[in-house]
Amino acid sequence: MFKKVLLFIVFTLLSVASFASLQDDFNSNLKDYNFIKNSKNVTRFSYKMVGDKFYDIYEKSPKTKLGEESLYYTAYTFYNSYKRFKNLLDRDDALKYFRLLSSNFKSNRGAEAYLKSAEIYLEMKDIPSAKFSLDSVIHKYPKTKYYTQAKKELAEIEKKYSEPKVTRVVEANKNIQKEPDKQSPTNDNENVKNTNITPEKNAPRVEIKNVKYWSNEDYTRVAIELSGNAHFYKHWLRENPEFNKPPRLFVDIYNSVINQSVPKTMEINDGLLKALRWGIYEKNTTRVVLDIDSVNDFTVFLMENPYRIIIDVSKDSLSKKVSQKVKTESKKGKDGQIILDEGGDKHTLASVFGLKVKTIVLDPGHGGKDPGASYHGIMEKDINLDIALRVKKLLNNYDSALKVLLTRETDVFVPLEERTAFANKNRSDIFVSIHQNASRNQDARGIETYVLNVTKDKAALAVAAFENQATEKSLSDLQGILKDIMLNSKLEESLMLANFVQNGLVSKTNDKSLGVKQAPFYVLVGAKMPSILIECGFISNSETAYLYTTEEYKDKMAEGIFKGLLKYIEHYNGK
Repeated sequence: MFKKVLLFIVFTLLSVASFASLQDDFNSNLKDYNFIKNSKNVTRFSYKMVGDKFYDIYEKSPKTKLGEESLYYTAYTFYNSYKRFKNLLDRDDALKYFRLLSSNFKSNRGAEAYLKSAEIYLEMKDIPSAKFSLDSVIHKYPKTKYYTQAKKELAEIEKKYSEPKVTRVVEANKNIQKEPDKQSPTNDNENVKNTNITPEKNAPRVEIKNVKYWSNEDYTRVAIELSGNAHFYKHWLRENPEFNKPPRLFVDIYNSVINQSVPKTMEINDGLLKALRWGIYEKNTTRVVLDIDSVNDFTVFLMENPYRIIIDVSKDSLSKKVSQKVKTESKKGKDGQIILDEGGDKHTLASVFGLKVKTIVLDPGHGGKDPGASYHGIMEKDINLDIALRVKKLLNNYDSALKVLLTRETDVFVPLEERTAFANKNRSDIFVSIHQNASRNQDARGIETYVLNVTKDKAALAVAAFENQATEKSLSDLQGILKDIMLNSKLEESLMLANFVQNGLVSKTNDKSLGVKQAPFYVLVGAKMPSILIECGFISNSETAYLYTTEEYKDKMAEGIFKGLLKYIEHYNGK
């Protein structure tokens, strides 16, 4: 007993000492921050050093007030560096950290981060994202000073970007000498160019091999298939009725040539997009244009192996859908502000509004020409499918009213972007990607479950790089453009789902728990529902690999996932 008490005291003292050391590091770095902010003789590198130090403190204490303050100053350090040196990389880093702050902290700092994100998005001419950020403040911070500021800024944006006055377009583009050709897909009214990207000289020409899409009335994903890596630039153009032009989103692909088998115009008419068309904007630059019907949010990112540009468009952001439901189902206080029902789980929006789990998509990772990890005569793709089919059977036996779909039910190859698109198209309420882990360390063992987010964890990035079939550079690019972490309610629900499944798997298999982690997985990008990626165990471990050959252990893995899903389902649907 005495030893236990002594160990507890030692552990407590070490924890206190560790936190005190972090606090000292923060105070020291804050002095450096104030010094470089007010000094005339510092370099951009000084800002980066200070910003990285703040972020290191945040990573060591991410769920504390100290972690929150560290992340806040990380964002502002890179933002101040951008304002001073005008380097766009600093702006991108600032936006990334502001989004991370707003996503993970429901405080004044989080509200301020949303407002700052909106300011940066406006500068980038990304109007839907700016509106989304301000809308998030309005619905998450209704009784604060930030609410009033966000309402005012949102009204100004609506006024400025809803007016279809062509004169403004002409004034902003004084170099345009003639009236735009209504029929040309390459002119598009505003001779918009991105001066920040300079394609590599003598780089090999990239072929645009194919363009395809998946859609329903709330969501559309477009995939532009490429022969290699490509520099591209995206831009949003508002409606121009004088020249009969709807709102448009275009992507310029530099140093490219398009395969003539790709139709010049693809009629879509799904309620979000009217059509997709392409043309040669200028020498060696292909412009792909999406004519918009009703889109309020979009994301554009590059994937590898093979290379393709993915464009996701949505009719409404999550916050807007929630606000519509609030109007009919929530109570109002004396001041007229929205009061969320405190009954049940008050930590996620879905639980507040009684959203039910009706459809589940299970995604057996890899398949066909992509075997995944292969060790001890076992191919990951086979185990993934086997487990997914077992989980589906358990779910169907539990409740025949549940709609359970698989992204593949046989040994076929399904590109990563099609998996999420499949879940979105079928309006899934949960998306679960099932995988098996591997490591050069043959003794590595354990279970880990991931949600989509940015990270500096090298081990998590290594897992993501393998599952993404990508390079570290592309992961860095992906982390820079992830808007999904702004959907804080989805992140919260994904974390809840991940914890339930992680605990279920560990309890059923008795394997080591490596915890719930966050990393940028392509297969989770763009998911409109709580989504997780499970690494069920290490098939590189000979003992674990042997267990995988037994029906009993595969049943346990399936039961563990089912147990976690069931706990999440009962949380929302009731027992």
